[in-house]
Amino acid sequence: MREFSASVEPVLANIVRIAAEAVRAPMAMLTLVEAERVRVVVRHNIGVTQLSRAASPCARIVGDRAPLQIPDLLEDPRYAVGPLTAVEQGARSYAGVPLLDTTGNVVGALSVLDRKPGALGPERAQLLGLLADQATAILTLGSAVEQSASEAAALGRFGSDFISLITHEVRTPVAVITGNLELLDELDDIPEQYRERMVSAIRRNADRLVRLIDHLLVTARAGDALKATVHRSPIDLSALVNDAVRTAGARAKQAGVAVDVRVEQSVRVPGDGTMLRTAVDNLLSNALLFTPAGGRIGVRVSSGDAADLRDAAMVTITDTGVGIPADEVPRVFDRFYRGEHAQRVEAPGAGLGLAVTEAIAAAHGGLVRLESAPGSGTTVRLLLPLAAAQPAPVLELVRNS
Repeated sequence: MREFSASVEPVLANIVRIAAEAVRAPMAMLTLVEAERVRVVVRHNIGVTQLSRAASPCARIVGDRAPLQIPDLLEDPRYAVGPLTAVEQGARSYAGVPLLDTTGNVVGALSVLDRKPGALGPERAQLLGLLADQATAILTLGSAVEQSASEAAALGRFGSDFISLITHEVRTPVAVITGNLELLDELDDIPEQYRERMVSAIRRNADRLVRLIDHLLVTARAGDALKATVHRSPIDLSALVNDAVRTAGARAKQAGVAVDVRVEQSVRVPGDGTMLRTAVDNLLSNALLFTPAGGRIGVRVSSGDAADLRDAAMVTITDTGVGIPADEVPRVFDRFYRGEHAQRVEAPGAGLGLAVTEAIAAAHGGLVRLESAPGSGTTVRLLLPLAAAQPAPVLELVRNS
């Protein structure tokens, strides 16, 4: 990861700039540690392009494999005299978070610097960590794209759209988080119900950042690389789907969409529970996103033979939403693809949900099938190989309206 695809450099530049804005620091940089130096690969309002290992806090982050804050650089003899504190930069405080390569090794840092001493509070330090995770995911994606000529060509064709999309998907939740943090910082007498609402918005948007990180990493590791990361254990798919629907219940109620759920009891599959939950959440999220108020979503979990897979567990999600034009259906599983309707209404999302779900299904030996037509809604089936033994099915009906 010491070199990365030039196509993702503008995305990293936006993340670095957003990091500075998010923690209210005037300077930020993304650095990678090399044998003899620390290279500044992306920078915001800072003139340094490289540092010696001794003069760079980033080298300590790599060595300690941990975040680092230096409230006053002038009080640390290692950095009191050096390029960061020189007149041109005038840095007094530093905060940095590790960046990882595809094997989990710490190779660099996302850092912010201020011209006055001080430390980041725990909330902003956590936000900087989330943005560092975003940068790690983008670096991993760039590495994967560099290895695939077809992916590199595809990314090149819509490079500016990719940059805008990822920047928007990062900037929007960060703006909500920082806005609420600033209100919590500045107002002492916020009524408890409003304070809880602000904290809830921070958590919700932090979760959105985490989902984007997960999606980017799954996208970068699709195929054999993703299959190798699957931690298999017996998964109760019925319980997993029921829990996913319960979690989505508040959003469905707010959107005015009814959700009907029918599951066979204890349909079990061998798989990675975290990945499978991501796949189901993606399908539910898409259905909710494109089903207008008054519409319905049906969720079914069943087992048996499917046309494409014998002895399969099937999660079927059917909505009464806007549907997908026939010429767009073949492309909906492409990475970063967003249909005309999604672009027109500026629907949130990076165009990764279905691509990630398909990659997860393939890593489990399964498939995803989609049928849709404009005005007639969409049906998506997630097919997974069943575990060896299945109990006799007992139908349970749960109805949310």
